[in-house]
Amino acid sequence: MKRILIILLICFFCLPFTPWWMVCIIIGMGGWFANTYKEAIKIGIASALLTWGIKIGIGFFSGGSILIQRVADMMGLGSSVGLIIATLVLAVFLGGLSAISGYQLRKVFLHT
Repeated sequence: MKRILIILLICFFCLPFTPWWMVCIIIGMGGWFANTYKEAIKIGIASALLTWGIKIGIGFFSGGSILIQRVADMMGLGSSVGLIIATLVLAVFLGGLSAISGYQLRKVFLHT
């Protein structure tokens, strides 16, 4: 839980100044410090889901609902809920892969 909160704080302070894919690098660093494969996956999924979920929620409730609805219509998803779910599924997938990559990199470099 502590690692997830640290990753969330780093992401929220870095995201306004960096591209979106920096979240994957930050989550990969979180996976580097995981003790087991399962812990790395849990950290990655939870961090990505919370980071993007909170960002989407803030955007949606601060006047971005019209934009989200228009993008959902352009993609043929029908509603903004479909776009939000698709975005969160993609974030979970990328977060899990990033954390696994960080964990595997540590194993490669430290030969443990």
